[in-house]
Amino acid sequence: MKLVVYLYLSMIVLGVQAWPSVKRSFELFPNPAVPHNVHTVSDCMHVASEAGDYIFKKLNPLSSALNREAALLELEAAAAAGVGVGVGVGVGEGTGAGTGTGADVQELQPEVCGLYVIGEPDTIVEITMKHYDANCETGALMAFVDGWELNGEYFPGIKDHHRPLEERVYEFCNNYRQPRVSNKKFFRSSQNAALLQYRIPARGSFVANVRFHKISQPCNVLVQDTAAMYKMTNFGQARNCTISALFPAVVSLASLRIGGKSVRAQSKVNYDCQMPSDRLEIGGSSGLDSIGMEHASAVCGSSSELGPEQAIFCGVSTVRLVSSGRFQNQAAIVLRKAEDQDLDIATLICAL
Repeated sequence: MKLVVYLYLSMIVLGVQAWPSVKRSFELFPNPAVPHNVHTVSDCMHVASEAGDYIFKKLNPLSSALNREAALLELEAAAAAGVGVGVGVGVGEGTGAGTGTGADVQELQPEVCGLYVIGEPDTIVEITMKHYDANCETGALMAFVDGWELNGEYFPGIKDHHRPLEERVYEFCNNYRQPRVSNKKFFRSSQNAALLQYRIPARGSFVANVRFHKISQPCNVLVQDTAAMYKMTNFGQARNCTISALFPAVVSLASLRIGGKSVRAQSKVNYDCQMPSDRLEIGGSSGLDSIGMEHASAVCGSSSELGPEQAIFCGVSTVRLVSSGRFQNQAAIVLRKAEDQDLDIATLICAL
């Protein structure tokens, strides 16, 4: 009997000693550690290209109000002494107090800011609102935009996106009396660019988690690299795809296959293809929407040789593949930032 008990206890001890080895066997292929980055949103236009949490917090505006009140008192004192009144008012007669009040009212107008997210060309953006404290009663408002918006213009352009604008913009806010557990929201973009807009006139905050996901058929791409090659294709679909760079750029074609057999059979690439044929439009504009861009060339045909460089000196440089869906169109674009010495190869210079 003692021998049986001894053998039983020995087996338990050996089993306990062996457990760490068995446990480690499950860790032969551990899940890769995902770095968790935390970023503070401090600029009104904050551009983000990394995954992680983006935190914004606006404290009670009492301190800024006190600063404005002090500035107003200084301006009134200067007006009473007859110093700087002409500059502050802009008119020979008037009071410094009236000018100060106008400036103060203008400053009190709520400012619309944005978290502009951009990823690699073959990714889409995912934004999860872990928390947001934007009180509807104070005029606070937040919005997710599928793409980017600047000065009322959108990327991708309104006519080039597969979703109507009302489905691309989702507005939301909350109230302090609502339970914060219901604040979590989830959004995904259709391309590598997305925007989280916010207008918070009083105190408020948010925590937005940003992630990127690979996709197999990118169409619209917002460029963040100053020198790279990009591939464009319609995958046989009737759609328009756009590559836009927010800087003057030099564009050349590494390869091209656009249009029907008769067009591709031509000995040279056609840089002046007429509408409504399938074509590759190269041009620029001062805003994001490619529909209103000025055209430098419209290319179609077939070639596997590197084409000539052409410089686009505009605020936004754009390459737009227009496809009817009748042909398998594809092109490889080499794009780099334009320099002063590229003025000699400029095909388009937009008005300032």
